[in-house]
Amino acid sequence: MLRSFVFVLITSFFPILAISSSDFPPGFVLKNPYVWPVKGYDSITGAFGEFRTGHFHMGQDFSTGGRIGVPILAVAKGKVTRVQRRWTSIGYALFLQHDDGMTSRYGHLHKFAPKVVKQILKSKQSKRFKDRTDFDIALPEPVEVEAGETIAFSGDTGVGPPHLHFELFKDNVYYNPMHFGLGYNAAEPIVFNTLRITPQTPRTFINGRNETIEIPFYETSGNRFELSESPTLFIQGKVGIQIAIHQKSNNNRLGIFTLDMLIGDNILQGFQLSKILKEHTRKNVLLYDSSVSKPNGNPFSYYLHTRDGNDLLGMRSNGREQGLLDSEQMKMGEPKEVTIRATGMGGQMSLASFYVLKDQGDYSHIVTKEWKYNVYYDRYTTFKSKDTKVELFFPVNAVYSKAFFEIEAQEQIKINTQGLNQLSSVYKIGPDFKDFNLGYDLYVKVPKTKDINSADLYEVLSDGNVKKINGSSFSSWGQFFKVRLRKTGLFVVLSDQTPPNIYLHELMNKTVYPREDFALYLKAVDVGSGIMPDGFDITVDGIPGKAEFFPKDGRLEIFEPESLYEPGKHTVLASVRDFAGNWSSTVRFDYEIQTPPVVEEKKKPITEPISVETSKEKKSTKESKPKQSSPKVQKVAKPITIAPKAKDKKSTSR
Repeated sequence: MLRSFVFVLITSFFPILAISSSDFPPGFVLKNPYVWPVKGYDSITGAFGEFRTGHFHMGQDFSTGGRIGVPILAVAKGKVTRVQRRWTSIGYALFLQHDDGMTSRYGHLHKFAPKVVKQILKSKQSKRFKDRTDFDIALPEPVEVEAGETIAFSGDTGVGPPHLHFELFKDNVYYNPMHFGLGYNAAEPIVFNTLRITPQTPRTFINGRNETIEIPFYETSGNRFELSESPTLFIQGKVGIQIAIHQKSNNNRLGIFTLDMLIGDNILQGFQLSKILKEHTRKNVLLYDSSVSKPNGNPFSYYLHTRDGNDLLGMRSNGREQGLLDSEQMKMGEPKEVTIRATGMGGQMSLASFYVLKDQGDYSHIVTKEWKYNVYYDRYTTFKSKDTKVELFFPVNAVYSKAFFEIEAQEQIKINTQGLNQLSSVYKIGPDFKDFNLGYDLYVKVPKTKDINSADLYEVLSDGNVKKINGSSFSSWGQFFKVRLRKTGLFVVLSDQTPPNIYLHELMNKTVYPREDFALYLKAVDVGSGIMPDGFDITVDGIPGKAEFFPKDGRLEIFEPESLYEPGKHTVLASVRDFAGNWSSTVRFDYEIQTPPVVEEKKKPITEPISVETSKEKKSTKESKPKQSSPKVQKVAKPITIAPKAKDKKSTSR
């Protein structure tokens, strides 16, 4: 009876999901909801503020049905002012400056609308656009567009499958598109997955143990959840609460909008994801447990207590240790009910509850390990491995709070990949840690060797494969490699002696192709340092060519010279280079483009006037001797058929 009564009280504390002025920029008034940006699709696959590896999701993802080429629409009237290409992140992107003062960015596009391309070609960076290399172009003349007008077409450029990434911002603050009319009206339920309760001191005990406990939730009734084990937790000391939770969206998991923790009527801590400062993009580790959270939402694990340095917008309180449960503030024998309430899109709400009770046990006989730290956010630190060949440098603000790191040579690990020569030991930097701010500098000394020109730093993955670390540099005077990292793990210096491979893409399974929609693809793979994005040697009929490399699947699309699309027979010769300077063998492909159907010439219109007969004249004509019609009149009477025009060859604009 008590439990039911408490539920009735708590539901009255749910915030009404009405949009307030604080959800918008100062002075902004939304006169009309924004237009849905994807034509023909109405599904959301990613919410604002979700966890992404190393950063917040600063926008909202819209489904394009897995398709490329779906019309992308302007959400509001304004001007297209800028376009981008960021191949390792957002791909092709477009900026729209709204008349209402907001700016939106549309990402992962396949190509831009023709009138946008026209302005790109007038810019000083038009060559980068034509060559399909990264650019950031301010259009010479902004392109005016109406709400609902097609401004681009969906794609899969950058990171991820085909979808639209959409952002709204003003004055370096990003806003939740949901408040501008771009959320679900009829959304699916919010699901509580697990409770994660963590000791905050070396002498904190949860149910008699000094370790993190994770307990699944189960649904008891409509949108209400309880723990699958005992609903009462016994605590001694300070504990932190984390909640793994998501909102359903077809087959996707969305992050939630608000999450609050209450004891009785009092909100201990919580947050609301209406806006995020641009400078806080990487501070997602203050809200999410990065050690368990995943970008796909399985799970999204949220902290419900303030971590050191938390100054995020939307927090109920930024006070130090706000939201921690402390047994010293509890009375013996009086359980406290903790209620967690969540809201999401479409006004969806869910609630979970459990009890905490002050533990009276004596755990003096239990030996616990003291927590050690050697890196702090407010100071720099340097230390070396035992063999002095590896050095770590942590600048001020390397981490968000504090941490402990150590370096250990893993002599038992040998890299046996053929063609990759191991020039250093494999070094483990641990333990596993992901809450980096600026990160740290890794230095690895190597002996002088003839292989050094093809060497680089690599990460050893969990499956035993290796991956080149981007951004590293080599100092010849110090004979060491250096790189800035925001991850721990296994690292080694390898020399890549293996050339890459290039061959025909599986789509090129014919020798004769129609002119319309033709695209010329090869495929390139490398087991070592990886394919250089511009490391190609390509000719088409002896003319130097250009290509665009898609690292996600190894596709290599040849798009120049333009003559590759012309009717007739063609010969392609291509080879690729990896980052270590190794060239592949040359692949040859002979193909033919069909000649398009001949377009029938349009007949010349008759210039002589044609007389109109009256009914009386027609009658007299029937009675008189029939005469042969004029050839010109016959031409007018004869129907004219015009063959359909052949479609344009594949556009090189994106």
